[in-house]
Amino acid sequence: MRYFMEPTGVAIIGASQDFKTINGKILKYLLKHKYHGQIYPVNPKYQEIEGLTCYSSVGAISEQVDLALIAVTAARVPGILRDCGAKGIKRAVIFSSGFAETGAEGKVIQEDINKIAQEFQMRIIGPNCLGILNVSSGLIASFSASMELDSIKAGPVALVSQSGAVGFMLFNLLQEAGVGVNYVITTGNEADVTAGEGLAYVVENSDTKVILTYLEGLRDGESFKKTAERAAEAGKPIIALKVGNSVSGQKAAATHTAALTGSGAAYKSYFDKMGIIQANDSDDIIDLAQAFVPGKLPQGARIGIVTMSGGVGILLADRSEEWGLQVPQLSEALQEEVRKVIPAFGCAQNPVDVTAQSLNQGEEFKKCLKILLASDELDMLIVAITMATGKLAEKIGLDIVDAALGTEKPLIVSWSVGQVAKPGFDVLKDAGVPLYNSPARAAKAIGALHRYASFKRAWKVPVSDEINQIRQAKIQQVLKESSQALSEHATKELLELYELPVTKEYVAKSAEEAVAIAEKMGYPVVMKIDSPDILHKTEAGGVAVNISSAQEVETKFLEIMERGLVYNPQAKINGILIQEQVPPGVEVIIGLQRDPVLGTQIMFGLGGIFVEVLKDVVLKPVPLSRTDAHKMLEDIKGAALLKGVRGRPAVDQEALVEILLGVSQLAVESEDTLLSLDINPVTVLVEGKGAKILDGVLVGNSTEGNPHLAHGLAE
Repeated sequence: MRYFMEPTGVAIIGASQDFKTINGKILKYLLKHKYHGQIYPVNPKYQEIEGLTCYSSVGAISEQVDLALIAVTAARVPGILRDCGAKGIKRAVIFSSGFAETGAEGKVIQEDINKIAQEFQMRIIGPNCLGILNVSSGLIASFSASMELDSIKAGPVALVSQSGAVGFMLFNLLQEAGVGVNYVITTGNEADVTAGEGLAYVVENSDTKVILTYLEGLRDGESFKKTAERAAEAGKPIIALKVGNSVSGQKAAATHTAALTGSGAAYKSYFDKMGIIQANDSDDIIDLAQAFVPGKLPQGARIGIVTMSGGVGILLADRSEEWGLQVPQLSEALQEEVRKVIPAFGCAQNPVDVTAQSLNQGEEFKKCLKILLASDELDMLIVAITMATGKLAEKIGLDIVDAALGTEKPLIVSWSVGQVAKPGFDVLKDAGVPLYNSPARAAKAIGALHRYASFKRAWKVPVSDEINQIRQAKIQQVLKESSQALSEHATKELLELYELPVTKEYVAKSAEEAVAIAEKMGYPVVMKIDSPDILHKTEAGGVAVNISSAQEVETKFLEIMERGLVYNPQAKINGILIQEQVPPGVEVIIGLQRDPVLGTQIMFGLGGIFVEVLKDVVLKPVPLSRTDAHKMLEDIKGAALLKGVRGRPAVDQEALVEILLGVSQLAVESEDTLLSLDINPVTVLVEGKGAKILDGVLVGNSTEGNPHLAHGLAE
């Protein structure tokens, strides 16, 4: 990536002296923003453009060129790329559209340019992108109208976007908000260089402190995960606007950049684990960038609110608590200090109401802010201003800046008024003090700072238990050899390798054998059909419970076998499971699902209606730590049912934690041979009595092409 972002010289293929055209704009912006390197326009129509020698071909350039900028019709790109390769140019940005995003014909051309690039060991950004920026070196390799700015504000933000239009829209909004940007990388179709590689570059770059990214779908999941770990270790927040999470969104993403999007739930789960802050829209990502650029994180959750309106203070208190912040009442000693610098009819509690009068008085307002920021009772501060105009607005801005620059605690401003307060806005913007036009946006932004600070304090590189190589070889062998989902009994045999508490059970091949097993096991028992071809056993009439006599066993054996063959005449039936009947408890579901990009995720939720209708489940990437497992139990909406509610006893949560950890280790050792696992239900008994896995189905990755097997739940 260094040759892309730090080239000593660039060639503009098809450069034009008409600065209204795309190739003209690329040259115009490099000149306008004073690119530090050499510029080589290439176009046989001209001998000179803007005082620069214009070359008839790339081969005519005598000097070494690091980067080619190509914006010609798609059909011409392969030939031009070959010329660049022959010249020894190792990097190219292809702005042109008309490739894989347009259909089969364009896909063929994109495949051609890939082959040419590989032949010459060349790397490509694009095609169908809006280019790249390195503001500090004046490398403005883009034709976006955003570059019409007289000057670009540089700063610690880097932006990596799979969409050029969205990327430069965000860039423009950041500039409007006064947020400095140093790098922009748009990757378009990602014929070669991916957004993940762009992210890796900016995370490792010492100039970058905050990373923003727009993602439709990652292709290089493993490298992205390493980059996310590196960002976490370096304390560089990544703020992601991930789209393509809905059915319609996924279709749009596929046609827009010819990229496949992963599961929205899997991305959210992974982002949560890695401290990646997920934005919802363009306003959100700009708000969050403003909050993180100062580089100040709170040491705790306690927020102070200073306002000139009691109503706004209450609103901010409500919104702050929604984001997990605490609005503590100030100690009497601190209140006494505050009372000395606010009017007598103000309020020294939290929120602190300084009233509009204090804003007109000398240094009192600024003193109040500094008193609160110096206190060890608060970790951060929101200042909420309503109506203030002209010189007064400017004075308020200067007072806030003075207080903000004198503290390591986060201070952000909610100023809910129009452009009449512009003098104050400009002061805050120039000083880099985060400014929001609504209390809700301010509270959300500072809440994100708190969540990231909490993540950073707790961050540890995810590790799994030591690999049991004998067990790993066995489970991988079984999953590789199976061409279909495993039956319940075969699944449980593998679960037992991980010391997971499966039900005591045996497979009976005949009614007589079934009776003998039941008599030895003791009544009552459960009887189930055992077949890899019948996953939905209840639907097939293949389950019977509360079987209490030999006669019932014999009758049910014949009945279940008959129903199974009616349900699926081609089914391979191993026999009938005779299974211990587990006492009633709370039913939960535990599962694994392998995301093609982000790897395996573990799912946990309450069973029955909670999973089928309410979708009350949580996901986490594997491997799980014990802390992760406990948090999964806490994060479902029905967590109270596990702790005991309305006279019901608490269930054995430690037994559940052990199952989650065992399933996580199974996922780690299975690697990519596993597609999915559904353990449903697990009955959790009262505290101290453990839990039992009643049913399950394990699916190997070789069955990935069979949608019935890939998503069938055990019943």
